[in-house]
Amino acid sequence: MLHFTTYFYKCVIRNADVRIKLYHTKSFAYLYKLAAMQQKKKLKNFNNNFNGTLKILGSGAPGTPAFLYLLTDQSNYLFNCGEGTQRLSQEYHCKLSKLTDIFLTTLSWKNVGGIPGLLLTAQDNGLNEVNIHCPEGLNRFIETIQTFTYLPNLKISYPSVYEYEVYKDNVMTVTYVHITKSLKPTEEHSLHMVNEKQCYSNVNGKRVISEKVEINEGKKTKSIPCVICYICEIHPRPGKLAINKCIELGISPGPILSLLKRGLNVTKDDGTIIYSKDVCHPDSSKTTFIVVECPTEEYLDSFLNHPAFLKYQQAGSNEQDEICCIFHFTPEKVFTNQRYQNWIAKFSSKIEHVVINNANSCMGSEAVYKNQYLLNMLHPEIFPLLPKNNIKENKEIKNNHIYRAKAIQTLQVRPTVGSIIQSTIHNEPRTYITKVSEIPDFLNVLNKLKVNIHEKSIELNLDNTSDYPRIIMLGTGCSVPNKVRNTSGILLRVDKNNSILLDCGEGTLGQIIRFYGLSESDNILRSIKAVYISHIHADHHLGLIGLLLRRKQLTSEKLYLLIPTCMIPWLNFYNDRFESITQQYTLVKNSDLYMNQHKLSASFESTLLSFLNVKEISTVFVAHCKQSYGIAVILKDDKKIIYSGDTMFSQNLINLGKDCDLLIHEATMDNGLEMLAKRKLHSTTSEAINAGKFMNAKFTLLTHFSQRYSKIPYLPEKETNVGLAYDYMEIKLPQLPLLPLFYPCIKIMFNEYNKVLDD
Repeated sequence: MLHFTTYFYKCVIRNADVRIKLYHTKSFAYLYKLAAMQQKKKLKNFNNNFNGTLKILGSGAPGTPAFLYLLTDQSNYLFNCGEGTQRLSQEYHCKLSKLTDIFLTTLSWKNVGGIPGLLLTAQDNGLNEVNIHCPEGLNRFIETIQTFTYLPNLKISYPSVYEYEVYKDNVMTVTYVHITKSLKPTEEHSLHMVNEKQCYSNVNGKRVISEKVEINEGKKTKSIPCVICYICEIHPRPGKLAINKCIELGISPGPILSLLKRGLNVTKDDGTIIYSKDVCHPDSSKTTFIVVECPTEEYLDSFLNHPAFLKYQQAGSNEQDEICCIFHFTPEKVFTNQRYQNWIAKFSSKIEHVVINNANSCMGSEAVYKNQYLLNMLHPEIFPLLPKNNIKENKEIKNNHIYRAKAIQTLQVRPTVGSIIQSTIHNEPRTYITKVSEIPDFLNVLNKLKVNIHEKSIELNLDNTSDYPRIIMLGTGCSVPNKVRNTSGILLRVDKNNSILLDCGEGTLGQIIRFYGLSESDNILRSIKAVYISHIHADHHLGLIGLLLRRKQLTSEKLYLLIPTCMIPWLNFYNDRFESITQQYTLVKNSDLYMNQHKLSASFESTLLSFLNVKEISTVFVAHCKQSYGIAVILKDDKKIIYSGDTMFSQNLINLGKDCDLLIHEATMDNGLEMLAKRKLHSTTSEAINAGKFMNAKFTLLTHFSQRYSKIPYLPEKETNVGLAYDYMEIKLPQLPLLPLFYPCIKIMFNEYNKVLDD
């Protein structure tokens, strides 16, 4: 025991020493706690008596990631990682710090779009190593994303995934099953990327860009991707120690019993060998589940005839009853193919099947609906309720053993195997409204707000305002999405048929679908004629590829993509190595629109502005990472809208925004955190408000709030032309003066309500 204690102490100190260099701003207590947590995690791996649950959080519905967790006492395993995985994982308490392995069936965006954000968040939560099992090519993807992410403390390994090779750890054994297209000539093409220096980052400790990127020109890559399915066998639970047999064999209580329980044989002082199997009850039977994807009908022949599956389908096979569930990431078009259905029918009728694909409807998050129900009480038009068709029941499947994926479906697999448990995640609005109404003085303040809104609306003549322009806040949080604030995204609807998207953080497509509903969101995506990316930090552009791919399904019309130059290699890399996207946009560098120094030809700029139905667009450099920009959009009626992106207090932005109608400015840090804001090159609330005053903005809308105070950021009550942004806020310019009226009610609603409902 002394030896073990010494070893543990050394591990903690060694890990702590390393992390002092990497987290020099953290306290030693934090470092010690982090190191102890990592060591405790390692020590748990000696325990075979773990419990395990399969948990579905992402159904694969449009705008929703498709992914599956295996959660155990020791470690967590993730199957596929679509855009938005980290947000749902945190909402439903799937600890990323316990994540040890990620299994990817294909390298399409729907399976890898959440990888960058998830790895960043997992690293921040203390994860220091992870295995990614995947088709060949993800290592280059990870290398390339490190031009705009920073993963210095996370070791990423790629276990070999050869056909029939086995990966084994303390929890399960995984067999890799390769699926290929029907034989056709293999095409190859070169990887072409812009060979220019990437630099980019600040020293602010945020999700930064590395100082260089390696460009390999002329490297060949096969155009036919590989697909991997996974057969996962969870190790049997060891039989319990039979104490009576131990007593009969003369074994005294003590450490020997522990060795025998762990399956080890021991030798008594007289030389007699005591075998573990003789003093333990039999182990439980192993539990097997299978994860499959057949991405197109071209893969059906390989998939349907693969011998790794055939052996589980044979009548009378001993393995047949060991499969508890098959999870299908297969797209609906292939899943409903009669040949695929015949393949399913060959398995035992006792096996349950879960379909995790694009035909599902559950979007997963309960928190966003809860928050919107509450804000809707303040102003039903500015905070409209989210469409219920996003949470409707999935269409029925006649087979009683086939389920469509919904959030929080669970299947216990250890210590015993259960059945699929369905969960209801959305309560009716009255549930939340009733509880918040019980807060002392809330109803009085709410009634007073209604009176003030009515009087202000008459004063502003709001009944006779134009429907456009209008602004929809899709993401108002900073760095990491949380339950109620997604990462940056603002939809500027110039008119019914023309929109501009200002930044596009991870999950922006899902935010659009939640807000408008599935059918109307398609019209909105068609209306987006330009996407502007303020800078290359991950929380401002990771939703772009998913949005482009969805829009590609709806229209062949190109949009204009206004981006910093340093983003071009990333887009080219993804286009050349994964899926075609460059045909979906016309590229415009933000530097070519610099205030009073436009570099675009007169004809090109005229075409651009006419296409967007605006009068003018200009950018300026702002004080954040390299190639960070603010933007001004001047509408045909001369209304001027300024968006800061991420920045410290910036004189350039003030010059750009003189006398604007609306300033949308980041307010990442609360007042009192000026030094932290300066170090991270962000603004405090007061600095953002002062920027609006210096540029004589008619109204300042604060956004990009730190997760420290995501529910209710601080706002000085004396400010009459400043408001707080929330996700799913939809506002017209004449309505802006209503926003300061909401603050007293919001303070009561969230300060007290969170104590009752939110953990």
